[in-house]
Amino acid sequence: MPDGNRRDHFLKWIEELSDRQTPSWLGLPNNAEKVLLTTQSSDLVSKLLKMQQLEDEEELAYNAASQDHDPNSIVVVGDGRPAWMKTLHHTASNWLQLLPHELPTLRRTVENIKDPLYRFFERVGGRSAAAASAVRPAKRYTYLPSSLVRGMLPSSWRRYAVSRGCTVQQWIGDFAQRVRQLAAVSETVADKGAKRLQSIPVWLGGLLNPEAYITATRQCVAQANSWSLEELHLQVTIPDIGGETTNDSGEWSFNVTGLKLQGATVRANRLLLTNTIMIDLPLTVLTWIRGNEETCVGGAQTLTLPVYLNSARSELLFTVRLPVAPGQEPHAFYERGVALLTSTALN
Repeated sequence: MPDGNRRDHFLKWIEELSDRQTPSWLGLPNNAEKVLLTTQSSDLVSKLLKMQQLEDEEELAYNAASQDHDPNSIVVVGDGRPAWMKTLHHTASNWLQLLPHELPTLRRTVENIKDPLYRFFERVGGRSAAAASAVRPAKRYTYLPSSLVRGMLPSSWRRYAVSRGCTVQQWIGDFAQRVRQLAAVSETVADKGAKRLQSIPVWLGGLLNPEAYITATRQCVAQANSWSLEELHLQVTIPDIGGETTNDSGEWSFNVTGLKLQGATVRANRLLLTNTIMIDLPLTVLTWIRGNEETCVGGAQTLTLPVYLNSARSELLFTVRLPVAPGQEPHAFYERGVALLTSTALN
């Protein structure tokens, strides 16, 4: 407040205020504008790539038309396909090389089908196989070339949630990683049985429906102990950034990878505010504990954070309770929009 008690003192203080204030006046970090600019830049780059593909296509079509009308133009003897079709064929061949010819399926047995985790991965495998078959279209799909040459994702390929601006190249690379994870899961089950599913580190953002995996882990613990689902509460353990990680977890724990934390960092499994836009979390342990939520966090001050599918924050998967470091105000985390993301591949 200004030093004074008269009206002119207050008016002078107001007039001397800077025309530009920092976001900290609103309780936001000073790099809040940088976060928005980063998102806008990603969208701009995606749109520029699409424009470049459209421009290349129009140029090829113009050159082909010019050669048809110019009798003195040099005609290249070949298969008669236009240049854009040859380019698309080469690109599509590279895309198909990233995908396996067939997805390994999980072998169903009387014992395996009783496991909730096995049933989850069996459903995911079936949906992924359907998505893979859609990528290898028959000749009757005449609408595909016009979409692919523009870098647009065909609607028939959207078998799981992706962002509106997702390109074909982004989708193919992301889908290939998902398929490789499912292949590794199938090999593990074939070699060591369905019981090994609990100890496999899972890329949560690489599942077609990550929230269903969380539900399956809860069902697995409840079924093994004859507990009610309502009695179980989720405890999240995050190792220090840059510290050593281990795959050893408790009996009713599950390891997940690929989580991102926006607007905060972790130290001794406690949240602290930071100006860093986003950090990659190491191997995170999810443990289902029987009892109330206060028992799960050991009585520490906690806050509830949302877990989103990607940085678009349009798909809320579930929420988790995490302890806060001493001296940190929980409401400050909400003001800064701190959240967990399972993936940033398809922003």
